[in-house]
Amino acid sequence: MNQRPCSKVSCNEEAEATLTYVYADSMAVLGPLSYSAEPHSYDLCARHAERLSAPQGWQVIRHVVLGNEQS
Repeated sequence: MNQRPCSKVSCNEEAEATLTYVYADSMAVLGPLSYSAEPHSYDLCARHAERLSAPQGWQVIRHVVLGNEQS
């Protein structure tokens, strides 16, 4: 997978998550970094993904990958 920077202005950290907005449902969806950059999504570093908040009345959905930990 290509390394991509965080989409936040002046952040040089490597992206670890992808944020997509579903305007019709007032929803922000945050999941694992997508395989390729998409024009209508935002790649975020771990710090910005953790701090993500949505406007009042919006819902934030956080997808988590299970079973990906190394023993």
